[in-house]
Amino acid sequence: MGKLDGKVAIITGSGSGFGKATALLFAKEGAKIVIADIVEDKGKATVKDIEKEGGKAIFVKADVTKAADAEKMVKATLDEFGKLDILFNNAGILGPMGPRVHEIDEADIDKLMAINVKGVFLGTKYAIPAMIKGGGGVILNTGSDSAFHGNRGIPVYVASKGAVVSFTRAVAMDYVNDGIRCNSVSPCVGKTPMHTKLFTEELDVWNSAISTVPMGRAAEPDDVAKAALFLVSDDSSFITGENLMVDGGTLVKGL
Repeated sequence: MGKLDGKVAIITGSGSGFGKATALLFAKEGAKIVIADIVEDKGKATVKDIEKEGGKAIFVKADVTKAADAEKMVKATLDEFGKLDILFNNAGILGPMGPRVHEIDEADIDKLMAINVKGVFLGTKYAIPAMIKGGGGVILNTGSDSAFHGNRGIPVYVASKGAVVSFTRAVAMDYVNDGIRCNSVSPCVGKTPMHTKLFTEELDVWNSAISTVPMGRAAEPDDVAKAALFLVSDDSSFITGENLMVDGGTLVKGL
């Protein structure tokens, strides 16, 4: 018996990184998975990886910034599996690194906030009616330790993840009487495609980032996947509106 036997989960941004690792783990624990990603080849590759292990998954190409696509991924889930139990709003981008507020292009602000914040809002908006109809569900959002730090050079990313953590609390309270829980998981710098350039080409920057983590390494995709599994399973049935740090002690270390 897996921890998610009989459950159906949508995971956005699950063609790679934290999302892919989580999709593989959820499937191993018995869930049927909807892989929602804007990159078709990577999304379909995740489906194949799940199927190789005997799991069930479908791919839906989705731009999380578009309401029609958010609605489409929920409809595809209901059409294929008949219900929706779990939504993991994981898709996100880092955006430009280095510029301060007065140096950031408006187009970069709009793109980052659309994916990181509006995408979470839209996924939640269209998932909730299906969850209410099914008697409840769980929503999980990917935050970041950056939501709690004044990290230099990424002010819009910091703002976007702060918004996600706050939105998580609001959703948790709005739907607590509908049997819907909502939490967030916040990793520190992660060894994912978002940071590939850093750990392959800009080692000084990468090593500097790692040096801020008390446990001495980056967050691996499996670290986040295991935390996500806890937060969407019955193991956390009395937890809602919370943020779980997966940051190797970064937030609590102090100066």
